[in-house]
Amino acid sequence: MKVSLNLGHVWHPRVTDERLRRLCAGRSAVITGAGSGMGRSLANRLAAAGIPVLISDVDAQALDETARSVARHGVPPEATEVDVADAAAVAAYADEVARRHGAPALVFNNAGITMVASIIDEDDDYARRIMAVNFGGVVNGTQAFLPHLEAVGGRIVNTSSAFGLMGSPAQSAYSASKFAARGFSESLQEQLRGSGSRARIHIVCPGVVHTAIARRARYMNPAVREYVTAGFDRRLPGAHPDAAATAILAGVLGDRDRILVGIDARALDLGVRLLAGALQRPVATVTGPVFRRILGVP
Repeated sequence: MKVSLNLGHVWHPRVTDERLRRLCAGRSAVITGAGSGMGRSLANRLAAAGIPVLISDVDAQALDETARSVARHGVPPEATEVDVADAAAVAAYADEVARRHGAPALVFNNAGITMVASIIDEDDDYARRIMAVNFGGVVNGTQAFLPHLEAVGGRIVNTSSAFGLMGSPAQSAYSASKFAARGFSESLQEQLRGSGSRARIHIVCPGVVHTAIARRARYMNPAVREYVTAGFDRRLPGAHPDAAATAILAGVLGDRDRILVGIDARALDLGVRLLAGALQRPVATVTGPVFRRILGVP
């Protein structure tokens, strides 16, 4: 049985329709990776507040499903198929958005993929694709939209991960991409503050969120796929995507630099801050049996 904390529709003192509308002031919200998971939930929550939503994804079918879901709120979204790893395509998309709608109030660089395999067995081409999407997508989206936000202000929300705080066994490329996304965003936060920019950067570090990422991950071993997806979907406690979207929006409204989603992300962040590298040993003791099975170690 899946253990999800579905708090997405529970009232939050900070996340109200009025505050979201005031934040956006009639401007739009751009969301990449909106075909499922947190991206879809963000689109639905913002549309429910009456905010124009511009969604994109590389998966046209998933994107269409999100568009139909969002349209039920009475605010038909503009859906565009975009590969965030393609810098030229993202730049052209940002320019078109600004030309047609003006500078957006919110930009969520949310697209992400992963692979579950040992470093010896992993698909090198796909590992590079993970870096191109998870890190390159953050860089491309930030560079493309930031010039439009500098003059009028706005928020860019870049998705890292709890695994951008401490690496995960069997997900080396994913962890590297999320560390890179966090480092890039933290550097840019200081740059924008120092320059007096009206644009702001937020970094999202979700813990376990019950999205489709495990089912859509690349696996080298079919047995590992079955083991991981069954554990992720049915046994691993985590947040519902709606609850994650609410937490992200609460962080943006609260002007937080780093937005931690879930108790697990908060605990890991605290542990890393207090114990640094020493945290890895107790965590490995607890999680070792699971990862030894994933990695095929007796």
